[in-house]
Amino acid sequence: MDREPRDGQHRDQDDDWIFAIDDPHSLPTDRLPDRAAFDRYATPLLARRGVAPTLPAGENETVDLSHLDLSSSGVSGLDSTAEPEPVTGAIPVLEAEDDEAAAAAADAAAERGLVSPLSRPGTVSYARSGTTPNAEDDEIPLNGFVLPDRFKELGVFDALRDVFALVCLATALTTTFTLAESPLLELLGKIAIGTGLATLLIVHLLRWVPEKPPLAAVRILRVVGLLPALLVPVAVIVADLVLSLPKLFASLPEGPPVGIGIGVSLLLLGAILGIEPRAHEGYLPQARARRAARIALQGVAVATALSLLIATVMIVGRVFTTGWAFSLMTFANALVSALLLGIVLASALRRERSWYVTSTAVVGALVIAALADNSLGLQFAAPLSFASGFVYLPFLVAAFGLMISRSFVRTMPVSFRRTDWLVYTVRAFELSTVMHAAAVLWHLLAAIVATTGQAPGSPVLHLIDAVVCGCFVVVSLFGRTSLLSRPAVTARASGVVAALVLTVVGFLDVIVNSLAMAAGAGLATGGVALFIGLAAALMLTVPAPVRDEFGAPDLTRMFADFRARDGGRVSLLDRVPDVTEETARRKNFPGA
Repeated sequence: MDREPRDGQHRDQDDDWIFAIDDPHSLPTDRLPDRAAFDRYATPLLARRGVAPTLPAGENETVDLSHLDLSSSGVSGLDSTAEPEPVTGAIPVLEAEDDEAAAAAADAAAERGLVSPLSRPGTVSYARSGTTPNAEDDEIPLNGFVLPDRFKELGVFDALRDVFALVCLATALTTTFTLAESPLLELLGKIAIGTGLATLLIVHLLRWVPEKPPLAAVRILRVVGLLPALLVPVAVIVADLVLSLPKLFASLPEGPPVGIGIGVSLLLLGAILGIEPRAHEGYLPQARARRAARIALQGVAVATALSLLIATVMIVGRVFTTGWAFSLMTFANALVSALLLGIVLASALRRERSWYVTSTAVVGALVIAALADNSLGLQFAAPLSFASGFVYLPFLVAAFGLMISRSFVRTMPVSFRRTDWLVYTVRAFELSTVMHAAAVLWHLLAAIVATTGQAPGSPVLHLIDAVVCGCFVVVSLFGRTSLLSRPAVTARASGVVAALVLTVVGFLDVIVNSLAMAAGAGLATGGVALFIGLAAALMLTVPAPVRDEFGAPDLTRMFADFRARDGGRVSLLDRVPDVTEETARRKNFPGA
């Protein structure tokens, strides 16, 4: 080591020592600093950590923003493209149209305590930071392509919802609409689908083609044009309910009177996604719209409870007319469906942000799978009827459409910092535990029904699947416990191992059941374990760890922040061990 004395100009500026970006560079590297030098060094770092964003009071609690007038302050939601602060992980939640509006919105949000200042150094390194370079000067270069100025008001969230609505409407035209031969309902469905598709195309032409688009007319046209697409699936559900009431206790050798196909659910979802006016059409949800979204979600919950009550009455009545095997198998299916609906609706109504993200992702995956129902033949997307089972899919997709609406999302302060991915991984393991426990019960009931030949598989196959689903429960509990209690490195390794076990065994279970029962990937056949394992493995490995004060990835600190969400953040000096008691203790020399 170079022991030569250095001149005063470079004595306190050693380039070989790695500090944080705004470090004062005042500590020497060839000797240990004294307490005063360390205090001078730590003061600006502690001041920078003091502006970390304030988390909600609890892990499952959120801040209700519905009482704030966000339109006047310029706060319009999360900015998913902004870069997190390299040390604290803070992300901005402001989205303003110009610099002056952004400054005013930042001041208003700081007064409310909703966001902290975002530190953005002049030189940014994206190596292992978990982020990607952001567009500068409001330009989005894509292989040399720059978005025209007139389309800069088009938000990514609104564009994705419009594309999703188009896909749902187009797919509803090619899938099963109703099971029974009803020319009137089929004609009404095609008219509603065609009207909805034409409306979505016309409103975008009116918005982007003219120099001065008629925004008020565009908003009205969107609502009026998609209203038939919303009313027709509701009419089909009501028609099936009315025609099924006289046949709740009767045997159905020829099938249900109507039968609600997957096309009805997709049409309903496409209408809910597309009927709300967009931000680029001059629409900003006010308190009334946000309250209406919550009331509509409560209405979906009431309709779900009514459907479950009718299904329970039908199951009890069919014991005496159709047989106990049919009622027991229908009860097993209704139990699993009701459990999933309960998790989704509870996460939205109770406003638990981590469960909200998890349940929204799960239902979104189900909807994407339902789009390929004709080719995959998934059991959960089969036609249902009030006369033969628990009708849940229309209510599930309706709740999903409301939960991702702009009116509802604006009341949910959802974030995706790197520590949040650990929370969502824990929720994924918990969801796997609950649903696979229900799958164990389903297989046990199916094994009993299989003795009469009315179950999808043989008794031995269902018992083996029950054991496999029990293993999924144990592995999920192991992964959750590891993330919550073990040391950081061991916790992430154990979580990844648990996710890989779910993925591999779930894939093998899908293959076996597809050959033995001709069933697709589902809860009872390993499909849920496969997808939850993939999601958990990606959430644990893709986001890079948070950085420490020196800019280096720190997995230990990432897990410490994750586990201290309810107790506040840990400062720099709190990490120094307290040796006061040890130094004050009197020690006797051996042999004295």
